[in-house]
Amino acid sequence: MKKTFLILTLTLILISNTSFSQYKTQTEQLPFLSLNQRSTFNKPGVDVSSGASMGFNMGVASIESEVGFAIGAFAELKSRGISFLPQTNYWNVKKQTNFEIAGLVRFYLTKKALMPYIDGGLGINFYNSQESNVTKLGIIAGGGVELTNLGTSFNLLFDGKYKLIINDKANLSGVIFTAGLKFPLK
Repeated sequence: MKKTFLILTLTLILISNTSFSQYKTQTEQLPFLSLNQRSTFNKPGVDVSSGASMGFNMGVASIESEVGFAIGAFAELKSRGISFLPQTNYWNVKKQTNFEIAGLVRFYLTKKALMPYIDGGLGINFYNSQESNVTKLGIIAGGGVELTNLGTSFNLLFDGKYKLIINDKANLSGVIFTAGLKFPLK
């Protein structure tokens, strides 16, 4: 069961990773378009939001009914409303800590100033507590909203994630709520 799940997840990541492409957003670099098509290309509502960004987030972690803090950093490779996000996350709750290296696939639901999204993926967790120090696979599912009209050089994110660390004795689960900033690379 674990092998099948891992193979399906890796296949999904590889398929989504090969679909990324770059777009030229400046109309003067698009000589094959007529003047009418060039003006339509840059109108609001036309998605030219492909590219890369970097960012960070901070917030609250609730793991197994205990509350602590969470912090993370991420990169985003975006194309046509779908993104791949490699990221690192850290949370500390009482005497438990976890460092995670994860990869998520994000689907944007709209292309407006307020962009809700859903995402999910896998992570490798380096979990430490008084009882054990383990390195285990984790499953991540969540969503959030991105506000794109607050500034020209950054976007504001509000995010919520459910995390499940698969452990031999007992699985460890919790939710993490964060707010962060994303900086598009131009």
